[in-house]
Amino acid sequence: MSKMFQRIDTVFVPTRDIEKAFAWYQDVLGGLPGWKSEKGEYQCVKFGDTSITLFLTDDPLYFQPRRSAFNFYVPHAGEAYDYLLSRGVKVEEVKEYGAKYFAFYDLDGNCLEVCEY
Repeated sequence: MSKMFQRIDTVFVPTRDIEKAFAWYQDVLGGLPGWKSEKGEYQCVKFGDTSITLFLTDDPLYFQPRRSAFNFYVPHAGEAYDYLLSRGVKVEEVKEYGAKYFAFYDLDGNCLEVCEY
């Protein structure tokens, strides 16, 4: 392991409504509130050692369809799938290829993923 580059600190996720997104990442995914910028255009939600930094933007380039750049580890993909469905979250089918995984989407249509291995 590199002594200089020790961990991923944060993942940046765009949002059109930062207050709703901030609440959703805490309420639905169980993140803990972190720091907020002075003007509130950046807000952090903590997940263990890595955080998600939500940033407010209307730039359509940030909302192009794409796959997730990261995933959330879960011990049981099926339980996570059922839980997200029960919360009204848009989810894709569970797939298995050496690990069980599936994609789901936040309020802004950002693709996120879950992985069990």
